[in-house]
Amino acid sequence: MLQSTSLKKEEEWINSIQEEGYKLVSVNSAVPMYTFEKLSTKEMFIPYVRLDFREKSMKKTNYEDYVTLFSDSGWKLIKGSRSGGAQYFQQKRPDVSRGIFSDKDSQESMKKRYVKFGYSYGFLFLLYFYIFYRSQSGTLSHLFDFKSWYLTPNLWNLNGYRFWFAFLFETPFALFRVLPLFICLFLGMYYLIRSIINDDSKFKRK
Repeated sequence: MLQSTSLKKEEEWINSIQEEGYKLVSVNSAVPMYTFEKLSTKEMFIPYVRLDFREKSMKKTNYEDYVTLFSDSGWKLIKGSRSGGAQYFQQKRPDVSRGIFSDKDSQESMKKRYVKFGYSYGFLFLLYFYIFYRSQSGTLSHLFDFKSWYLTPNLWNLNGYRFWFAFLFETPFALFRVLPLFICLFLGMYYLIRSIINDDSKFKRK
């Protein structure tokens, strides 16, 4: 399953799966996807998972201290990186409190990072939009006309092999001219929405 837009909802979803008798064993944040392992009948303890969020990258020694601090508090790192982002921790023992010491800082860091990403992609969208607008002589009528993305003379009047060769050759360049607009717009809105969803004022600590 893909990650939720809300860190809290993602955490709740993971734990709802674990309550059905599974244990989170790995997280692929690049895809992103999760791997669960079925617990045996002998394993009575179902570990709880908490997500912590770091806005900035940390030095290796600082990150090791950070992970050790969680470990000493009874939490095992499942997935994380010193470059920042979501850190996945799992209970080692049933007597470990489900509250973590950095709940509030985690939510605030995540919100700041998503706002920063949102503004960055928003700026890139405006930049690409301006370049595209100027290249189209001050008109946006060609933005949704995919034929106009191709600059090969008389491309759409060609036939057979000549057409397919020219079409396939230029397609990557045509997409490169327009797709950044939509990608930056989508990512900008996505991260700004995530910052709103994960607003610290909406976070309820367990």
